[in-house]
Amino acid sequence: MLHKLDIFKIITLLKKNTLVSKVEILMVDEIEKRGFYKIRCLLIPSRFKIDIKFIKTEKEFFYSYQLYAHKAIARWDNEPHYPKLDNFPHHYHYKKKVECSTLSGNPEKDIKKVFSLIPELLSA
Repeated sequence: MLHKLDIFKIITLLKKNTLVSKVEILMVDEIEKRGFYKIRCLLIPSRFKIDIKFIKTEKEFFYSYQLYAHKAIARWDNEPHYPKLDNFPHHYHYKKKVECSTLSGNPEKDIKKVFSLIPELLSA
């Protein structure tokens, strides 16, 4: 099931998040029946960032949330690379492992889940 993508609502959610110090819209590329969006959030503490990418077509929706400082810390995405994982295609990359993710492809809900996990990841 494809979820509606309201990029303005997502940006508003990000700006209201207490972990976010700044939201940068890096790319918006919309043509008929396809959209590509890339957003960077500068986090508190300031050395951490999260890049968010969405690609939406009539039939597919791909996402990626990558947390990093000077190198990648964690990434959640739904590229269909790991069909044996529960909740395929949603998965999570952390410490050179790939695990099942609880994300659903609903950006508004997924952003809340990802940002609820960030404090623990930053303290690890």
